[in-house]
Amino acid sequence: MALFKVLLVAFLVLGSVLVLAQLFGVIVGNSGIVTGIVDMLALPTTVIASVAGVLGFAMSYVFHWKSSD
Repeated sequence: MALFKVLLVAFLVLGSVLVLAQLFGVIVGNSGIVTGIVDMLALPTTVIASVAGVLGFAMSYVFHWKSSD
């Protein structure tokens, strides 16, 4: 459960940084910022989000979670 929480926070923070940096790049009109941040953070953010998703799915079976929980 702790690993899931760490991964969840990590991908939310990375995703937020990515979007905010892109927003800044759009506001200042610098396409290098917009594309550069994607090159830097898109892969790690996607991988961490994927691992967190698979881990959450696995935990639903391990802890016998029901849809009503």
